[in-house]
Amino acid sequence: MKIFFSSAFLRSKTGRLLSVLFILGLVYLIIPGPGSVEDFTPLPNSVRSDLDGDTWQNPNIAAYYADFRRDYVTKFYKDQFTRMHLFGWFLPPLKINHPPEYARSYVRDQQESTFLEEYTYPLRESIFVNGYEPLVENTMNKKAQLAGFVGNHIWYKENPYESKATLRYYPSSVVARTIVYLLIWLSAIWFWKLARRSWKER
Repeated sequence: MKIFFSSAFLRSKTGRLLSVLFILGLVYLIIPGPGSVEDFTPLPNSVRSDLDGDTWQNPNIAAYYADFRRDYVTKFYKDQFTRMHLFGWFLPPLKINHPPEYARSYVRDQQESTFLEEYTYPLRESIFVNGYEPLVENTMNKKAQLAGFVGNHIWYKENPYESKATLRYYPSSVVARTIVYLLIWLSAIWFWKLARRSWKER
């Protein structure tokens, strides 16, 4: 790997470009992000759940009963997650739509869900925004046509709500992601050297 660290290579255009990319990547990883789910603002006019599974039983989880639909909930937390990072103004997080049944793996066991979206910065943090809307579930399953239909609301402490939003935040330590980043660069250098050697031997 001496070629990558020689003064001649570092002075070349390729060397300077790779050095800049390496430093930018390192800065991207070192800049702090949210520490825990408690750093996220609750939904406006919502009530936080204290049911089993929504509090200390699962780390970095928070659930809120409210009257907002999916579009509002997901935008609210995506925008908030973006603003929590200094580079968020020009680098939005990746959005991944997961099947609702994945909520039992990514959020918590026995999690009810009609949608599950993940917002993530690669090699950094991820936040899962899970929503449960009885109206959506009942419409999909045509429950309103069944005998004993109980309605399109969630009842919590004797109050009806249109939805329940559950957040599950997965932070990462600066040390861990820096180590992974360095290993990625070293692996790339090793593969490049291997490919270069194989090409020369042809």
